[in-house]
Amino acid sequence: SMFRYKAASGDGRVIEGHIEAMDRETAARTLQSQGKIPIQIDRTEPEPVTPVRDTRHWRSSKAGSVDIDLFTLELATLLRAGLPLGQALETLTGLADRPAMAKIAGEVNTAVRGGKTLSTALEQADPGFDRFYLNMVRAGESSGALDAALDRLADFRANRREMRQALISALLYPAILLLLALVAVAVLLAFVVPQFTQMFAEAGRELPLLTRIVAGAGELLTGWWWLMLLLLGAGGWWLRRDWTDPAGRRRWDARLLRLPLIGPLIRKLQTARFTRTLSTLLGSGANLVPALDIAREIVGNAVMAQALGQVAQRVREGEGLAKPLADAGILPTLATQLIRLGETSGKLEHLLAQVADIYERDVQTSLKRLLTLAEPVIIITIALLITVIILSVVLMVLESNNLAF
Repeated sequence: SMFRYKAASGDGRVIEGHIEAMDRETAARTLQSQGKIPIQIDRTEPEPVTPVRDTRHWRSSKAGSVDIDLFTLELATLLRAGLPLGQALETLTGLADRPAMAKIAGEVNTAVRGGKTLSTALEQADPGFDRFYLNMVRAGESSGALDAALDRLADFRANRREMRQALISALLYPAILLLLALVAVAVLLAFVVPQFTQMFAEAGRELPLLTRIVAGAGELLTGWWWLMLLLLGAGGWWLRRDWTDPAGRRRWDARLLRLPLIGPLIRKLQTARFTRTLSTLLGSGANLVPALDIAREIVGNAVMAQALGQVAQRVREGEGLAKPLADAGILPTLATQLIRLGETSGKLEHLLAQVADIYERDVQTSLKRLLTLAEPVIIITIALLITVIILSVVLMVLESNNLAF
């Protein structure tokens, strides 16, 4: 609902504006969290609001994840220090050293001082504030603990950033190793082998079988590289199109879950994301059903997200959480057992956080183990390819020596 209010600011001025809240008590608490003393609050019809994002077509791009991380952390710190919301936003606007963050703080500050709630101002300021973020802020506003909600958001985003960086760091070395090895093989096939085959062909003798196979691969690479690039581009376009299609995405995600080593890793990663998000939402005062709807959107696997949607429907119909999760069979057994324990003991939020901790550590350990195994496999595979190429050249040289005699 929309309320029209009159309130006294910290310097004694009387401010009039509109504020969105569930009831008068919530509106009063929100005003107090903004450093305003409510004088009069009356229900009114919401005025048409033109979203700020629709008038910012000149902006080149939305704020990055790092900008939002910094904004969340610094705003939480200022509120925890006892500053009213308006003064905290004013401080952020003046102290922000990143242009994108300064722009966010300025727009949010203007909107909040105009009577909007922080969640509404954030939603209009930048699309980078997703549904999960906005609902966390709304939960904090409703409970009167905005600083605690922002603290949880800052911790959640820091944890997610560390997890992402750990995955990227773990994958970086094998990717570079594979790329350099493929370049080395391509150079041998495209430039080295043709030099030897040309010299041998001038002698009028047939090349050894292995040499003919390797030379054919080299000719294919040098003569039809453009066709290979075209096929790779077409294949990439088709994969991207199929991946963005909901039905195609479910097929790919189902295949990934069935892979021997990758499938369990994906399941553990998505379990950690789901339980971490759900724990954070419940800790901020959100109800279980809307928290489930939001948490399942965070899950990156379409098959698991669809199954979690069915779980949310059963919870909405009055069932608990543990039994529908166990029946769905999408989370590891340990996770469902701990969730059942948390539900029966009344410590669901705490046990969900424990599940997230367990599987985040498990994912990092499993990924390191998988990549430790992958590195020698890559090295041995490329070494075998290079050995075959060198052997083909050696056989050709030996054959040429036989010609000399």
